[in-house]
Amino acid sequence: MKYSKKHENAFIYIRSIQRSDDDTDETELNCKGIYLYHPDRIQIIYPELDDDASVSGVTLITVIGDGLVTVQKTGFTESRMVLETGKSHEAVYRTVVGSMDMLLSAIEVRSALNADGGTLNLHYLLEINRNDFNTENLLELRVERFRTEM
Repeated sequence: MKYSKKHENAFIYIRSIQRSDDDTDETELNCKGIYLYHPDRIQIIYPELDDDASVSGVTLITVIGDGLVTVQKTGFTESRMVLETGKSHEAVYRTVVGSMDMLLSAIEVRSALNADGGTLNLHYLLEINRNDFNTENLLELRVERFRTEM
């Protein structure tokens, strides 16, 4: 999956909360990205940046209806994750140092996206390497589409 800045048409704001045992980690990402709205699916594409702000990968989020989302990462890390309300799906997360087996169990997948943007909320449980590490995750994503000059 290639990423081209010339196709950027949206501001993307992501807030992620990860809870495990007594630890809570919160991160935020604000960036420009690509927002593609189709009647049957919505795609949100944004770059993953390394420490020196170079693009090290790309994330593609595809929303199919209100209860199904796929997240595909390419580049430094590679994975294809499926989040579907009330269901569990297996995935493999690959990095240059090795791979991790994951089980994602979606508690809630809620989309309020339209042609101009909107919000996507994901609430899911993540199990890594068969119970080696378990977390509860909340992801709040907001998209604001801007008009590009042709």
